[in-house]
Amino acid sequence: MNKLFLFGLLLLCGVSGAVAETRYISDKVYVPLRSGDSSRHRIVHRGLPSGEKVELLQSNEESGYSEVRTGGGIEGWLPSHYLVESPVARTLLERANAKIKELDSDNKALKEKLTNTGQVSTEAQSDLDAAIAENTALKAELEEIKRISGNSIKLDEDNRQLLQANQALSNEVDVLKTDNARLRENKENEFFLNGAFAVLIGVMVTLIIPRLMPKKRSEWR
Repeated sequence: MNKLFLFGLLLLCGVSGAVAETRYISDKVYVPLRSGDSSRHRIVHRGLPSGEKVELLQSNEESGYSEVRTGGGIEGWLPSHYLVESPVARTLLERANAKIKELDSDNKALKEKLTNTGQVSTEAQSDLDAAIAENTALKAELEEIKRISGNSIKLDEDNRQLLQANQALSNEVDVLKTDNARLRENKENEFFLNGAFAVLIGVMVTLIIPRLMPKKRSEWR
């Protein structure tokens, strides 16, 4: 009975461990390049990934678009709010991860060297302590970048929602302007018809009423 209980407990732990895996949300965004400074222009590049290094050629403050050139020589326009002066969180994260891997490799090599020789020299110990301290600082920086990256995703999503809402309001304003112009035109036509009808009635009164009035007899008869 105890063996069955232990077996079931181990099986349950194994299943729980298999299910509870850690995952992270990706902050990778693709920005299309267009032939002109609006969303109506043709797409010349399907999408530049976030963190891509580009050369700024010019900016149009009225349209909110900027012309850039990629490392491959492709030129096109994209929304200016996607351009930043410093690398994005994802790029900093990749650099920090690469540096941590390099330091971990150096630490491993130093530990193996110390283990093989069996002697801990003052210089090697100093290098090891410095590498460990730098590794700790980079890990703390990595956690901060992850936190900033999460905030960037939320801000980007809020910005996209605001842009969509703004576009919907702009479309609604265009529809209202069209309806208003149509109503104004109908009103003007109605005024014109009423005026013409009034003139017609006046002409008819002028021509018909005198004919209906009795003629005065001459006093000489």
